[in-house]
Amino acid sequence: RHPNIISMHEAFIEGGNLNILMEYADAGDLAQLLQNARGRPFKEERVLDLFVQICLGMHHVHSQNILHRDLKTANILLTKQGIIKLADFGIARVMSSETDMAKTMIGTPYYLSPEICEDRPYNHKSDVWSLGCVLYELLTLRH
Repeated sequence: RHPNIISMHEAFIEGGNLNILMEYADAGDLAQLLQNARGRPFKEERVLDLFVQICLGMHHVHSQNILHRDLKTANILLTKQGIIKLADFGIARVMSSETDMAKTMIGTPYYLSPEICEDRPYNHKSDVWSLGCVLYELLTLRH
């Protein structure tokens, strides 16, 4: 468990469908927050607070040898207390070691690293590229 990773409470199959009950992030996602800013940039302190929390969550994910592979503003949830919760690990991959490389071309196009776009093997550094895209959006309010 990590304070910046969304918690899963329960998973069950009902009517042939997989249902996952997760922690509730009551302030929506980062994409909505950026859209609601309506072109008014965030203060530097706000950007720093949000981005540090995102980085802490990703550091934990990578310390477990997991690639998120779909880090984007829509998958970064918020609580009303201002806590970031990384979510949507649906296409994440557990790596066998720190030197293991992934090969599947998967993710959201705008956030894909050059390695993935060029169909080359990639590792956790591709999530770091996505972090840079998120930071760009936080600073410029542009996608």
